Amino acid sequence: MHNPNFSRTSSPKPAPTGSSPTARWILAFGTQLAALGLLATALPISPASAITIRFPRSRNPYRVCALELIEAGVGADAAAAACADALRPRDISKCALQINRKTNISGVEALSSCRRVRRPNELASCVVNINGKSRTQPAAPLVVLDGCRRSLLPQQFAECVVGLSGRLDFPTDRLIATCLDPRDSVSQLDGRPAPTPPVELIPPPSPLN
Repeated sequence: MHNPNFSRTSSPKPAPTGSSPTARWILAFGTQLAALGLLATALPISPASAITIRFPRSRNPYRVCALELIEAGVGADAAAAACADALRPRDISKCALQINRKTNISGVEALSSCRRVRRPNELASCVVNINGKSRTQPAAPLVVLDGCRRSLLPQQFAECVVGLSGRLDFPTDRLIATCLDPRDSVSQLDGRPAPTPPVELIPPPSPLN
């Protein structure tokens, strides 16, 4: 017979915990973490090598300055004095080395000029550009070096010399003199002396009464 206590709408039994999607995802994630942990412990990485890879040692500017000056042919004593006296030692050594490599100027002569200017990098670029890009009769390397050193704007000075050499058949040393002092060059071409600034006249003192 029909049992009255039996209910057709009784709630289904809950599924086992291990079969739910959330449980399977947690189990897989935990397995991956465990595998990574075992792999990390198996790798023979020392702490010192890890620090070296992440934080490479910066190059000491005074050390690099001395190396570059010695490479340019400067003596050890002169290199030490120049690097120690420079506010930016890399600028000094880079200037001297670049001039020495790309021109016939010695490292000692290049260093002497590089230490006397405010923009050593521009000085080196000026010397190299005039020596390599001038299209007229070349000037002596030391004349180019002296012209770039005397100019207050070495980059603009080099552009002046190189630009004029592309259109004028003048020797490079003449173009250097022209770009350094245009007024003096014009007066020499015209055969007239350079104009002198007016002299301020001071009136004589008035006689005492």
